[in-house]
Amino acid sequence: MKILAALALLLAVCGADAHAVRPATWRLTYALQGPTGEVSSTDFGAMGVTGQGQAWALLQENRGRRWTMLHWDGASWRRAAPPEGVSGGDAEFAASPAGDDLWMFAGNRPFQLTGGRWVHRPWPGRFARGSVAAGARDDVWIAEYGGPDDYSEAGLSHWDGRSWSPVPGPGSHDHELSRVAASGEGELWAVAEAMGQARVTRRDGSGWAATPLPPAPGCPPAPAGGFHGMAARARDDVWLITQGAARRSGSCAVPDRGLVARWDGAAWRWLDLPLAGTWLPTVRADRVGGVWIAANPAHGQPYVLNFRHGRWTRSALSADGGWAGFVDVVPVPGTTRLWALARRGDGTLLIYELS
Repeated sequence: MKILAALALLLAVCGADAHAVRPATWRLTYALQGPTGEVSSTDFGAMGVTGQGQAWALLQENRGRRWTMLHWDGASWRRAAPPEGVSGGDAEFAASPAGDDLWMFAGNRPFQLTGGRWVHRPWPGRFARGSVAAGARDDVWIAEYGGPDDYSEAGLSHWDGRSWSPVPGPGSHDHELSRVAASGEGELWAVAEAMGQARVTRRDGSGWAATPLPPAPGCPPAPAGGFHGMAARARDDVWLITQGAARRSGSCAVPDRGLVARWDGAAWRWLDLPLAGTWLPTVRADRVGGVWIAANPAHGQPYVLNFRHGRWTRSALSADGGWAGFVDVVPVPGTTRLWALARRGDGTLLIYELS
């Protein structure tokens, strides 16, 4: 009888829904006194993760504009010497969907993680480095923008494993490709901005095709303040985040709610999510872990939204006071784990793991 009961229990466990979402918990892994005062979120820091579980972070300390590099060795964060040339602001990482290629960008200098060390890959960009994306190993994209005086133009470069080469953008009159994202399936997505309007385009092979975005709710005909993040999980699963104003009167430059749009392979649609009074700093995607959206409400605890297997879950940081919110969130490729960089009101930068 005991054998039959044990067999029944084993069958029940094995037959359980493999897609069931289990409760996740936050774990604080590192704290550092960061910058104070009016500082751009890109100056706080950034994080990058490989598919083998290695994690790296660039954090801006309170002592001037000097980056502190950290490396996760599987048990704790340890300081590491940043490669020569890491300086200035606007730090960013980009990992391939499979997690087998990790890049780090500081200013206009790109570095590739190769053999456990960061190797500089000189980029001959003409202007300022903008958004970056890695579609696969040695398949990396850099958007650039700028120009003389009051004239600006967009540029696009591609790394093929040996060198950077210029690639024609979606339009000859674009002044910026504010966002680029790659799913690792031969596609590149871009948000192109020109004449005060933003449009979403897709590059498949050598050509570009527009993917019209319907008017955003609350503040037509376009979102306020541009798009703050884009992530491509697959050819038929691409995400955009921005801000919109719920009030029709007054300026739409004052965001009042977070807005999320999703491409389902045929069309874009805006999702109806309860994001009033909430700032969305970033969106990330992973083939296994799903889609992660960081949320910083005006009043309350910062939290992340995770969309996986058709279901939303919400994981909030503990209420310990003084929160300023998330700076960056980065999934571990091929898993349901997440790294998060957050900032408290006193300037302390905190690295959490969600698992």
